[in-house]
Amino acid sequence: MEDAQPRRPLGGRAANGRIGVVALAALCVVYVALATLPAARGSNLVLATAGGSPGWLLGPLRFAGTSGANGPLGGPLFYAGLWAALVLYAVVLLRAADVSRRVAIWTIVGLHLLFLLAPPLLSQDVFSYIAYARLGANHGLDPYTHSPLAIPGDAIFPFAGSKGATSVYGPAFTLLTYPLASLGVAGAFWTLKAVAALASLGVVALTWRGAELLGRAPVLPALMVGLNPHLLVHDVAGAHNETLVVLVTMAGVVTFLAGRPRGGAALATAAAGLKASAGLVVPYLVAAARPRVRAVLIATVATSAAIALLALVGFGTHALDALGLLNSNQGRTSRWSFPYKTAQLLGAVLPGSRMDYRDAVRAIYAVAFAGVFAWTLLRTWRGADPIRMAGWATLAIMIASAWLVPWYVLWLLPLAALAADRRLVWATVALCAWMLPIAIPLGTFGY
Repeated sequence: MEDAQPRRPLGGRAANGRIGVVALAALCVVYVALATLPAARGSNLVLATAGGSPGWLLGPLRFAGTSGANGPLGGPLFYAGLWAALVLYAVVLLRAADVSRRVAIWTIVGLHLLFLLAPPLLSQDVFSYIAYARLGANHGLDPYTHSPLAIPGDAIFPFAGSKGATSVYGPAFTLLTYPLASLGVAGAFWTLKAVAALASLGVVALTWRGAELLGRAPVLPALMVGLNPHLLVHDVAGAHNETLVVLVTMAGVVTFLAGRPRGGAALATAAAGLKASAGLVVPYLVAAARPRVRAVLIATVATSAAIALLALVGFGTHALDALGLLNSNQGRTSRWSFPYKTAQLLGAVLPGSRMDYRDAVRAIYAVAFAGVFAWTLLRTWRGADPIRMAGWATLAIMIASAWLVPWYVLWLLPLAALAADRRLVWATVALCAWMLPIAIPLGTFGY
């Protein structure tokens, strides 16, 4: 394929020292602190403590929690720890040749277990999943038309985030969560935590397998995904559904790489039933499937129709809103999104305020993304590596999005890890650095 390996893979030189192993050990020490110290009553880093600090919420690591987590220095110290983790992570990637397969596997598994046991850091989204499940299963209310405000007496209500928001998640994910309603809040929470950790490990395993299918050494791609600070702190500890979504997406990618393009495209399309953002990879798999593009396109359309039918039967037409790639989240704004910062800069140097430029800036970013999407898709059709092109398009949509949160980086990590493009790898690391303040309690600086 054209441009499949434009540069020497990162970390591919022979090991001539133990710098990578030392950096990995130091990274593990930092991660232990990030996972354990916030597990304290009223912790500012465990947002769900707004509803109380029961033992089941803080988890088994609460014996190591520090009271400083509920003070003004909790956020800044955690932020500093994330920077230390990201720098050490970058060193490990540079020196991946120093790390053996066995060390890589056991370290990734051990860190996933660590953050599985950690409290839900920096987000209440997992309790929103449970709230939507209980809305439907326990109260007979449609989560696409009702918010948690409709059940103020439910046990989940004190812990749920975005209490006034209806569900933006795919109908397949929503239906999968319904059985959790019978487990109680604590049981549902820890089930979702376990699912997130296992799904994340599944993404790492599929990345490993994808590298093998591409004829590349799998350790570096696995380390890039499995050691990422945002993955462990936000996706695993926070139990975000990105892990499950990307697991299905990567199952499709690996199936495609294994020479089964119809099954791969269908699986990747099915991931959009969990969350619409997963659908971005699908066009690249279709475009790369020549001369079997017709059969692959039929499989994709059939899977899309099945998802739409599931949405209609399960929830009616309102659920279809959640299947839009740019759903209602784009009505929200992250202070560290690129459109926000651009509008803020224009408001500082030109007449008017940020709000005077917001809509125009968002439109410009949307047009720019459309251009990147069209260009990368055309290159895929002409023979470029679909994983690499999908990786650049995923990076582009994250830059163009008005709602940028750190757990979204998992969409990009396995694609960048498999693309054999050093520029994409370091662009991904740079994006991770940009997103470090998001969701950290740092006042207006962090949100």
